[in-house]
Amino acid sequence: MYVIFSTDCSLFQQWQSYLFFFSAFRVRQPGIITRIASGCTDEEKKQTEQWHKGHIAVISERYKIFFTPKFSHIDEDTEAGGYYKYFNKPFGTKYYIENSSDFGWEQSSGKLTKAKDNEVIILVDPDMLLLQPLTTDFSDSSVKFWQPFKKYIVERKKKVAPGAMFGQTYGLGAKWMNFNSLAGPGSPAHDVDMRDAQLLYQVGPPYIGVASDMFRVVNRWTELVRAVHKEKPQLLSEMYAYQLAAADQKLPHGVVDSMMISGVDAYGEAWDYIDALPNEEVCRMGASPNPSAYPLPTLLHYCQYYGVANVVFAKRSIPTNFFTCQSPLLEEPPIDAMSSQYAYMFGRDGKRQDLDSKDHKRHVFSSCAMTSAMNDAALFFKLHHCDKSEANTEKKISLVR
Repeated sequence: MYVIFSTDCSLFQQWQSYLFFFSAFRVRQPGIITRIASGCTDEEKKQTEQWHKGHIAVISERYKIFFTPKFSHIDEDTEAGGYYKYFNKPFGTKYYIENSSDFGWEQSSGKLTKAKDNEVIILVDPDMLLLQPLTTDFSDSSVKFWQPFKKYIVERKKKVAPGAMFGQTYGLGAKWMNFNSLAGPGSPAHDVDMRDAQLLYQVGPPYIGVASDMFRVVNRWTELVRAVHKEKPQLLSEMYAYQLAAADQKLPHGVVDSMMISGVDAYGEAWDYIDALPNEEVCRMGASPNPSAYPLPTLLHYCQYYGVANVVFAKRSIPTNFFTCQSPLLEEPPIDAMSSQYAYMFGRDGKRQDLDSKDHKRHVFSSCAMTSAMNDAALFFKLHHCDKSEANTEKKISLVR
């Protein structure tokens, strides 16, 4: 199993990378885990390589970093047209697969000569926190698939295999079909109807497939993504391009609801698991996930804003020097955060807003999960890299504006 995620060399994505590797270590994620770092200057590459060697590779020899050129320019042959940083994901992944010694890409045949049928690639985002290990087996009775059409029951494959890819449900509907013309008149994408577009292709990260299937999709993804972005130069264009590439390659996905939580009001996510937790267990399960006690999502995609009482978590507000000896820790929610007296949060504008019971529960879980994981990772860092006299363990960083 190969778990990969795409970043640049910024300090912002360095702390996210450290947190991802730590969460993988905490949940005992199997496989080789690789940070793909794209577009680094020589100095950034040197510093990032040293950081990885000194702080991440020492945790496990399975934790790696792989550098690629910069792919984020919008115009393929010039940088004059500006940048879209998420181009690094498809192009960086393709470069990694073709140039990593693990897969044995052969340019003359276009084949991965070392990739076996059971070798799986899982592409995630750097801002994902693992709550339990990523899997290639979705046969457990607690797994929930996207099923919007009650009268149409699709027979789903339950395990990753050649021709059987999987992904997390994202609320994108069938919008990718608006770009079908970009795949060419003979593309199999034109044969997908509106129903199957949602049932079989409405996916986002984690993207999961055997290496040969993943490479087929990624190769086509790179051919389509700039054209899709040109037609819709907005966030998520790279996701529409992935869905179009999968349809073009006739590689439908198992669309899984229960891998991820992210936006507290999003559909097609594993919030049912959180809603079902006893109130007294919500914060504890976020802070110390125990999927043997209760069904839990595989991961928390912390691209949203979470808060309860006087504690908030927002990734763009995290100090970039958080994983250092001198940095304090984050303030954490009160131990009885589910008490009705704490059914409020402070929004992005710094104003207090009341939470209904459902949103309160979801924000408590997410806030407890993120602040605890960040602090646990920071304590792990301080234990292994700091003298006791210089390790700041005060929980006093507030992200409330």
